[in-house]
Amino acid sequence: MSLPETTTSGYWLGPDDGEALWFNGGLGILKATAEQTAGRFAMFELRLRRGFAAPLHAHANEDEFFLVLSGAVRLQHGDEVIDGVEGTLAYSPRESPHSFHVDSDEARLLLFFGPAGVEGFFRDVATPARALTQPPEDEPRHDRETLMEIMRRHGQTVLGPPLPPLS
Repeated sequence: MSLPETTTSGYWLGPDDGEALWFNGGLGILKATAEQTAGRFAMFELRLRRGFAAPLHAHANEDEFFLVLSGAVRLQHGDEVIDGVEGTLAYSPRESPHSFHVDSDEARLLLFFGPAGVEGFFRDVATPARALTQPPEDEPRHDRETLMEIMRRHGQTVLGPPLPPLS
């Protein structure tokens, strides 16, 4: 099932339902957007491989929750780094520096944003997924400068590099 265009009475999705995107080397599935939630929330599930990492960044427009659904993911909030495992929840209010790094072979994260709007960033960076799989190795990705420009357009500021791999 794809996302409904708009709703005033709610909706449901199955585990693989939503708008599937190949996002910077991982599979992402938009589960909720501004259109479905009257602008209140956005939700993005990420299915990632070892080594996927976000640069240290902050959002000007939305607060963000991270929920580790499976795998081992180091989560950074400010200068603090914790080892996230299944069930770990982290909250980053807008303007708070945060990042993450996937340390297990695979991981699943659920990102929840309020208010909605960040889905425009994911759509601008990603390409529509042709299957519910990890993208092929030759799937095009944006270079660092282009990615940073897209982030700026969506109210995100890069503050530093991603967390490095565990040694």
